[in-house]
Amino acid sequence: MSFKFDASKLIKGLAEREIKTRAALGLYADTVAKQMEAHAKSNYKWTPRSGAAHQRLNGSWKWVGDVARIELSHGVDYGIYLELCNEKRYAIIKPTIDLISPQVIKGLNKILK
Repeated sequence: MSFKFDASKLIKGLAEREIKTRAALGLYADTVAKQMEAHAKSNYKWTPRSGAAHQRLNGSWKWVGDVARIELSHGVDYGIYLELCNEKRYAIIKPTIDLISPQVIKGLNKILK
């Protein structure tokens, strides 16, 4: 008794699914990055002097190997002081991440089901 199994269709199907999943994750990461940027720009707590700190808050994402990395950053050199000095009263990066990340996890669960 013998058994033959052609795995080529299975492998092709898995590869197609991987491509679609990667595309969906990239689209989702882009959406989340834009959402975080918009939230940070709308909810900062400092008094704008030149408007540069507000305008240069940036949400972005990139692939790091197989991981979609979402980033939120200041575009000004004094952004680190807004985040860490004055008992963190003017911080916006970590509060934004803390607020949005639970929603991101729920959205990922929907994508990966």
